[in-house]
Amino acid sequence: MMALVGLPRALADALPGQLSGGQRQRVAIARALALDPDLVVADEPTSALDVSVRAQILNLLLDLKERLGLALVFVSHDIRTVRRMSDRVITMYLGRIVEESPAAEAAARHPYTRALFSATPGLLTRADPIPLTGPVPSATRPPGGCPFRTRCWKADEVCADRMPGFSAASVPGHRFRCHHPVEEDQPADAHPREPR
Repeated sequence: MMALVGLPRALADALPGQLSGGQRQRVAIARALALDPDLVVADEPTSALDVSVRAQILNLLLDLKERLGLALVFVSHDIRTVRRMSDRVITMYLGRIVEESPAAEAAARHPYTRALFSATPGLLTRADPIPLTGPVPSATRPPGGCPFRTRCWKADEVCADRMPGFSAASVPGHRFRCHHPVEEDQPADAHPREPR
């Protein structure tokens, strides 16, 4: 298992405090793979790692997914990394799916998905951050209507009145829940008007 995740045999008897963050993450991956699972859930697997180690761990997960035929559920707030690691991207807000699309689809339609894209700008594209103002609702007692409405720059009375159903985008397999979606022809990095 150590060889599978790229750890030298000399570290077999090392204590956690003697390992770097990247080495500890590799140990965690090896432990997850020890029972030969068909599915691995990776919840923020690179959140505490520096950039170079982060890239190594992401590449390791992609390699293991391919080599072992794993299904990988990759959970992160970094939507650009999620797109790189996944075939499909699901955006959730307060435990509800608000958008689902193929990873190659660049046109986010839900305002929250658009805000996530703006929080992690790409190296080749410039994106102004979308500020999410307003109160963060309670996850145990979400507001009526659309739960994102308290922070959404597009929200109006309709959003407060009822939760939107799923609408289909022009790309097959892309659906979203929003009364006032971002225009389809705008790239994910386009900056919205100021929040209300």
